[in-house]
Amino acid sequence: VEGTYTCNSMATPAKKFVNNSVDVVEEMVQGMVSTGRGLARVGKQHVVVRADYESVNQKQVMIISGGGSGHEPAHAGFVGDGMISGAVLGGVFASPGANAVESAIRAISGPPGCLLIVKNYTGDRLNFGIALEKAKAAGIPCEMVVVADDCALPKDKGITGRRGVAGTVLVHKVAGAAAAAGKSLKEVAEAARKANAAVGSMGVALGTCTLPGQPKNERLDDKTIEIGLGIHGEPGAKQSEMQTCDSLVDIAVGAILDPAVGGDGQPYVAAAKGAEVALLVNSLGNATPMELSLIGRRALSNIEGRGLKVVRFISGPLLTALDMNGFSLSVMVLDGELKAALDLPVKASAWHGLEDLSVPAPAEVPEPKLDAAAKVTGGGCEKELIGKRITAAANAIIALEPQLTAWDEICGDGDCGITMKRGATQVLADLKTYPTDAANVMASVADSVNNSMGGTSGALLQIFFRAAGTSLAEGASEGAGAKRKREGSAEAAAFQAGVDAMMFYGNGQKGFRTMLDSLIPAAEAWTAGKDLAAVAAAAKAGAKETETMSANAGRANYVNEDAYKGTPDPGAMAVAGALEAIAGVQ
Repeated sequence: VEGTYTCNSMATPAKKFVNNSVDVVEEMVQGMVSTGRGLARVGKQHVVVRADYESVNQKQVMIISGGGSGHEPAHAGFVGDGMISGAVLGGVFASPGANAVESAIRAISGPPGCLLIVKNYTGDRLNFGIALEKAKAAGIPCEMVVVADDCALPKDKGITGRRGVAGTVLVHKVAGAAAAAGKSLKEVAEAARKANAAVGSMGVALGTCTLPGQPKNERLDDKTIEIGLGIHGEPGAKQSEMQTCDSLVDIAVGAILDPAVGGDGQPYVAAAKGAEVALLVNSLGNATPMELSLIGRRALSNIEGRGLKVVRFISGPLLTALDMNGFSLSVMVLDGELKAALDLPVKASAWHGLEDLSVPAPAEVPEPKLDAAAKVTGGGCEKELIGKRITAAANAIIALEPQLTAWDEICGDGDCGITMKRGATQVLADLKTYPTDAANVMASVADSVNNSMGGTSGALLQIFFRAAGTSLAEGASEGAGAKRKREGSAEAAAFQAGVDAMMFYGNGQKGFRTMLDSLIPAAEAWTAGKDLAAVAAAAKAGAKETETMSANAGRANYVNEDAYKGTPDPGAMAVAGALEAIAGVQ
């Protein structure tokens, strides 16, 4: 087999979009050739080749790669003009048989011959090797290059040597460029070997992968990660407790560029200061684009901090391990020839090209100055009653964050508590710059919310505070006969104005399972002349009622009701908690 994994046929299979795990590779191949016109299938074999191979195989070397399935888009995604000519697909994490490889060679090879590019796994070496020897005996010129770019293991560990991992994709690219240029079989093979010698890769994973038809692999618990693991779910070189993204990226870069353990002690990839390099940031399956951006940011900073120049960059899922939650980095030291090969245009579905980082970065766009006329600052209102109430409300929301998050993970997208806490933290930080008059304090709270929260809840709360501030300002300027005056105090009228604005702009009302389900009862109690304790109690009762409501707004509107029945709306609970804290301040 190409890799190793643990099988437990008695447990429930993990959820995957498959029909039958036995047929998954066959159906994948069918999907590849039926949904694109650049690939053709060789008979009934799990072999896909360039659909236009007959137009090129008389004048250029054909390149065939492959291995176990489960690494998509590798290798079939790189079949096309400028990269490889065909891919042979084995079972999931299992080497393809020699007959399938031989079929690929015989089907598409012409007089210039065929180069096999194989990752350094025993099964691949043997089966591709058998096919190569049979093809040579039949008179087809063939060579094989074995890619071994893994930097996880000591140099002197065992006879199997370094594994072939994501750097294989860059080797494909360099060899493909040489073939497209019409170079001889020997020259194309030498280009591939040169690329292999220049690249090193290192992987890190937060969790391992699960094969179709198998139960979820639970080898790693929630606190443990693996460093230096392969692309088949096999254990890594070592385990570690969870670390920050930057720390893990630094470890991966160091494994490639620092002096290696064992053997001659030299770095796997030797790069003199000032050298130009290409950087590949690869998702092993489940690392998100957001995470890859963080990883790329740190890798670029680390490598350039070593005096190297990252002049080419590519990121994305290029050689995966099913659904593994991890990443790998590949660094290739470049010369003019390798750089030109990487830059050659390609027509392959999974290759989106390298970014040229040698071009100066665009200048930062000047941030426009927004109207600041409404922003009023002062010497702080912490010692005023309004400041004490704001402090109490903010601290209450911060303390509620874990519970708000837990509720929102059931009925929303899980960010309510974090977003509310971010706003409350910003308000506390800004409180020392607030003025002391209530109208401008409301505007200042709105500014703090604007600068920290974002999202729908941030926009709604900003509208609330701005409308409340405007109401207070109008009341102060027009006196007791102000047209905005309502039954109750000016503060109650301002609270009601905030609720009205939130209802208008947010198109919400009571019963929609939102913040308004606590705000509206609170406003009714306050404008009716009730004290703050009664106002807070009304808000809490309204928030409690959301446990039995159907959602008509927010993310919960898209969630099956059965999933959140009995769970209160987190926004309504945040409002209730804040008002309860305010009521406790005298």
